[in-house]
Amino acid sequence: MNNPEVNRHCVALCQLRSEPQEDFSVNTELLVLESGEVHVSTWDAEPRDGGFDAHVLNDRVDALGFMVVTDWEFFDGKAYAVVERRPGS
Repeated sequence: MNNPEVNRHCVALCQLRSEPQEDFSVNTELLVLESGEVHVSTWDAEPRDGGFDAHVLNDRVDALGFMVVTDWEFFDGKAYAVVERRPGS
């Protein structure tokens, strides 16, 4: 009995990669965990003052078809937020 009108909250995690990808010079990855699926966005960016730029994180989440529900929280060099799939995505 899944209701498509009900938004399911997901977890977003952004972190610096410990190892760059072979074919790109990326050092940052955003992971969205949704019902057993992992959505990934990677890019080359410099964290600002030991954290991440919330505007960039919001744009990256949006590009994956999600929207941020909570403010980003920063802990131990990572950024966390609750997100949900955009309607129609």
